[in-house]
Amino acid sequence: MASQFHQLRILVWKNWLGVKRQPLWTLVLILWPVIIFIILAITRTKFPPTAKPTWDSSTWNSCDGWMTQFFSCISEEIDSRYRVMVAQ
Repeated sequence: MASQFHQLRILVWKNWLGVKRQPLWTLVLILWPVIIFIILAITRTKFPPTAKPTWDSSTWNSCDGWMTQFFSCISEEIDSRYRVMVAQ
């Protein structure tokens, strides 16, 4: 048990020597997370989260739902690509 505390004391002493010998690096290690947090906080305030509409099961199977619109857009795009290929 005493050897573990001795190792811990030596490790803390070694860390303190590094802090004392390289103050700029120590400052960078402390400020880096603070700067990242500030950037995230500013981004969060500039672009607040928006509520997304909840999923409605009626739109999943209905003909006027988003799936129909999605697949009609895809089929229109495929048709236009096919027309370009045939025209060439």
